[in-house]
Amino acid sequence: MNLNDRLLTLNDAGVEVEVSQQEAEELGAFEEAAITEQEAIESTQVEGVGDGNRQ
Repeated sequence: MNLNDRLLTLNDAGVEVEVSQQEAEELGAFEEAAITEQEAIESTQVEGVGDGNRQ
């Protein structure tokens, strides 16, 4: 069974599909999309809050 056929079986409940490391890499399984600590801090800051600009 080729990779496309195996991936289509994921639509069936309870099915597990084994893939090789190369196939997983091609599917993007090992791409790092983490943000930095500074980006996390900045994402929690709300404009106009805590900056002394009360209206």
